[in-house]
Amino acid sequence: MKIYERIFARLEELCMTQTELSKRTGIAVSTISDWRKKQINPQADKLVPICKALDMSLTDLLCEENSSKSDRAMEYSFEENYMITCFRKSDIQMQRSLLRYFELLSLGEKEDKGSTDLERNVTVVRDADGNHIVLINDKRFKGLSRADWKEVENYLKSYIGECYEITYCSEKIFIDTDFPDEYANSESRIALKGPRRVAKANAAQAIPELIQIALPAEKLWQENQEKKHAKDAKFGWYRYKIRFGIPVYDNDGVLERYNIFTAIMLVRHAEDGKKYLYDFTTIKKETSSPPES
Repeated sequence: MKIYERIFARLEELCMTQTELSKRTGIAVSTISDWRKKQINPQADKLVPICKALDMSLTDLLCEENSSKSDRAMEYSFEENYMITCFRKSDIQMQRSLLRYFELLSLGEKEDKGSTDLERNVTVVRDADGNHIVLINDKRFKGLSRADWKEVENYLKSYIGECYEITYCSEKIFIDTDFPDEYANSESRIALKGPRRVAKANAAQAIPELIQIALPAEKLWQENQEKKHAKDAKFGWYRYKIRFGIPVYDNDGVLERYNIFTAIMLVRHAEDGKKYLYDFTTIKKETSSPPES
């Protein structure tokens, strides 16, 4: 059975429509339909969100159920040698694509093992210039009422005690008890209006990925000037740039595009020598983009 056949078999098993799969993955309905019409498999970067939406592991999606372990081992050995040969013969652009494919598979395996207790539908992609964007594929929070932000604050409490690493510099960022309240109730959040407010509310779902893709802002470090932060930001403040996308749906609930936002990830360097996530500020709408096919 081909990969696309397993996908449609799983849809039937779950009584899930193609429209619902589109909402959960951010993949256009027309693209999903083409898999069956044209008898083609999805692109590699679509596999992780598909598995999450269908509650499957990558092994379930990619391997035949009746394959024995020895058969799979032989297949993997053959495919490994074949892929290495292809990689060596490929140009730089193709090598980058292959490496991205392996990154996605690795991410999927981590998620299959339950690397987080939070239910999230988040995908990390690259734009035309190779820069990372975190796509938040579910608009979980409306982000406009006080009750919405209480829900956001409670959701963020699930991150307390976690630690994530900024990829470019291997800097560890911790999450402490002050983060949920600051994120949900700061003056800068209250000042947000409309789409920017909704964007910040839903960015709460992608805290790990946004930390991982963060890059240094123009002014990376600033000395602490406030007495109330004399201890919790004793060694100053760090600012990083982040980018994320929020889905936009038409009247029929079909994904049209993503609104892309930029923000500053504010980190405090505390007396204990650790760096702690403090807030996302300066949220701006950058552009809109159609969903990838």
